[in-house]
Amino acid sequence: MVSLAEDLKLALDRVIFARKLGIEPDPWQEDLLRSASERVLLNCCRQSGKSTMTAIVALHRALYHPDSLILCLAPALRQSQELFSKMAGFYRDLGRLALPLVRARHLF
Repeated sequence: MVSLAEDLKLALDRVIFARKLGIEPDPWQEDLLRSASERVLLNCCRQSGKSTMTAIVALHRALYHPDSLILCLAPALRQSQELFSKMAGFYRDLGRLALPLVRARHLF
């Protein structure tokens, strides 16, 4: 189980949250994870980590903002399924360190 102090760090900083998941963000990814903007436009090459960062932001929102509505939208079903699979995989990776499932009930 994660300590209250560590949980607070994870809640306040999505970069720390990403590192807890084993992801070391690039500088542009850190900027994205720390952004407080309601909308973000990314102009990135293929395989740059857009889906991974989006999954981290969505999972963080689900865990630390109860009753949030999180939608995984994409032009094709396969793309939205891939994004959801990343989120679910990150949640599983948290294992016993994760917050109670009750707080993340939107995921599963």
